[in-house]
Amino acid sequence: MQECCNCGEPLDGGELILPWEDGDNSSAYVKCPNCGAKNYVDGYGEDD
Repeated sequence: MQECCNCGEPLDGGELILPWEDGDNSSAYVKCPNCGAKNYVDGYGEDD
């Protein structure tokens, strides 16, 4: 997996939040298990 954009730690074990799952996010993101930062996932769930 990738590293957190905030703390640089691995995102392994982070929670994936799907688009609109938390009510106001138009993009999917992974919540860092270390610092809680939102790491947006480009293109996740989009039709090709």
